[in-house]
Amino acid sequence: MDRFVNTPKDVELLVKYDIVENWLGDNSEVSTLINKLGKGVTISIAMTCFATVVRELNSHCGTCWNKWKANLSQHYFNTPWATISVIAAVLLLILTCIQAVCSIISVMPSKNQKY
Repeated sequence: MDRFVNTPKDVELLVKYDIVENWLGDNSEVSTLINKLGKGVTISIAMTCFATVVRELNSHCGTCWNKWKANLSQHYFNTPWATISVIAAVLLLILTCIQAVCSIISVMPSKNQKY
């Protein structure tokens, strides 16, 4: 359990999905309790029943694409306003490019035009 619970937010998720019951009242106390339970105990990950889960989780988190998606969602899409501002910025960039292309096309002489 110590590998899965590091912060009070982890305990909050475990309580939310009825995996753990919190009788201590505070999520930080539960996370501290769980983290202290494993102190001084060494267990081979390969011998636990969670070995395949740990392997799959590490391979999932190790790919660049998943790291980029997590970084984007944590830093740029963490609130609805941030998402709206990123979409607006991308839209403005696209419209600016379209305007630049249209300006270049209007300045270029046509084939029928003679000097």
